[in-house]
Amino acid sequence: MKKFAKYIVCAAVVMLGFTACVKDLNVTPKDNNKVMIFDQDAIFTKCYATLAVTGQQGPAGSGDVDDIDEGTSAFVRMIWELQEFPTDECWVPWNDPGLPEIRTITWNSLNQLVQGLYYRFYFNISLCNHFLENAKADGDGANQIAEVRFLRAFNYYYLLDMFGNVPFADKVNADKKPQYTREQLYTWLEGELQTLETLLPETRLSDFRVDRYAAKMLLARLYLNAEVYTGTAHWDLAAKYAKEVMDGPHKLHTASKGGVYSAYQELFMGDNYKVAGGADGEGLLNIYQDGIQAQCWGSSCFLVAACRDKNVYVNPATSEGWAGYRCSPEFIAKFVDLDQTASILKNEFEMPKELGDDRAILCSALNTGLPVVHPDTSIHSIDSIKPRGNMGDFYQSWSMLKWTGRYIENPLGEEITVEPHGPQFPDTDVPFMRVAEAYLTYAEAMFRQGDAGAAKTAVQALRNRANNTADFTVDEQFLLDEWSREFYAEGRRRIDLVRFGKFAGETADYHWEGRGANSSEQGLVSLSKKFNVYPIPESDIVAGGLKQNEGY
Repeated sequence: MKKFAKYIVCAAVVMLGFTACVKDLNVTPKDNNKVMIFDQDAIFTKCYATLAVTGQQGPAGSGDVDDIDEGTSAFVRMIWELQEFPTDECWVPWNDPGLPEIRTITWNSLNQLVQGLYYRFYFNISLCNHFLENAKADGDGANQIAEVRFLRAFNYYYLLDMFGNVPFADKVNADKKPQYTREQLYTWLEGELQTLETLLPETRLSDFRVDRYAAKMLLARLYLNAEVYTGTAHWDLAAKYAKEVMDGPHKLHTASKGGVYSAYQELFMGDNYKVAGGADGEGLLNIYQDGIQAQCWGSSCFLVAACRDKNVYVNPATSEGWAGYRCSPEFIAKFVDLDQTASILKNEFEMPKELGDDRAILCSALNTGLPVVHPDTSIHSIDSIKPRGNMGDFYQSWSMLKWTGRYIENPLGEEITVEPHGPQFPDTDVPFMRVAEAYLTYAEAMFRQGDAGAAKTAVQALRNRANNTADFTVDEQFLLDEWSREFYAEGRRRIDLVRFGKFAGETADYHWEGRGANSSEQGLVSLSKKFNVYPIPESDIVAGGLKQNEGY
């Protein structure tokens, strides 16, 4: 049974003195007459809870970040939307504030979602700094301090990757907050993570705490993208740290635990802590979710509900269904020839076998057998699965049903024998870092150093888990596609497209439907290289005297 939530309420109580509006790196009480009570265990848990929930009192009310819808402000949802919606993996018909510009890669420094994510990171960092300034190393304290340092580094990593040149502070009320260049922040992260891989516990102390292998994985990710961040590649170090994760205690989940769903699908289900947690679980950073104890509109509820219409898909273990994201044609093409799609009408339980890959948890037909896609069967082309006009119809493309609230023991279809904890919010935890990343990191790093054999062996482990028996040759295009096949809908696609030079800039020659607001018929649109990072929010430029990222 998951044991984490009882501390979240306690953490929220002692955190009420913190301001929710984070417009700089100073986090101070709203009311100067309030006394800040430092409860080390509670604040420690709140440092983790900022990844899982959005505020102080459940799914809505007293949010951590002002000037944005609280559900949208969730750590998972905001990273996910800015890493997935501008890419070749999925479409979204919504017109929420700021979202059309994210979808079409036409954003600017006033974009509400860009600002919201930036301030979410800094709220989390300020909270970590508050803890680190006050925490004692007695008892479990030394582990707590190392783990919070990792969480701070994790937030700074995303600032490095997504925003580039950002303010840096390791204290709450720092008098001077220098704007680090990307290279400076990279150097700080490298040193911090190298230190933490020795300070963090060898074995995690609960399913929802990190051990040193999370630091090793983040180092491997940092080195894999080093050329993007600093101009100098470090493929050797990326391979080294990835291999240490592969050889460590955390293992790929390869055998179905419930005997109903595939091992891959069990990683994204309502009781996935059983396969992602534990000392040897595949998850390296598991973000806690629970239908009663940790309700959040923007974590797994978003992932499960936004890919479904509640009137269409049976028993995803949530009453919510928002008809949001679904597959792009380019993503479907990573599993099947687009010319064949009009003749494939399968639900999410049938599709993996149809396409020969357990990761293809896609749906072109309802569980009742009625079509989700409404193709003209006389057309056997990309036209049969792409939206007409402005990508506004949820039902004109295949659905992406990887995330679910179903429990591992439940049978396929409508019957549920194991009830979720609550009817609205899924219990599905979010394995935000997985061991599978180490295998693809190692494969790419070895390939780029000329060892295609080692790369193929690493990739084969993932394809074996997916029961994909097709032969393959490792090259750049294959690796880029394999990153998508393994990690689609997990909030990382933009990172990979940028690293492969396919996102924006003069050499970005890869077009997908909606990129730069162009359809396939309109063809490739040239996007400024500035879009490889997001802009510093205009409000922080004005208030902090910061220098904007080039081009904005």
